[in-house]
Amino acid sequence: MNAPQEIVTAAGSGQPVRVHTNDGEVLVARVLDYDEREFRYVVITSSRPERYGVCDSTGFTLPLECVERVALLSDAAPRRRSPRA
Repeated sequence: MNAPQEIVTAAGSGQPVRVHTNDGEVLVARVLDYDEREFRYVVITSSRPERYGVCDSTGFTLPLECVERVALLSDAAPRRRSPRA
């Protein structure tokens, strides 16, 4: 299986990606590297934070076969909305 183009781009650019897995997790991550079977990443946010309670300085891996869809995100930090007067 080839890595999705968004994973390839994110690995080269450092942009975060949003990943939807086949078990229902949605995570935002920075891709460290990838191959034809899996990708290694640092999690930024996750719908299942309990999976990341253990510090792993080398990153976490996810098999590509577990990825349902992936989207490349802007590197800009989200802007806070001003309170309405």
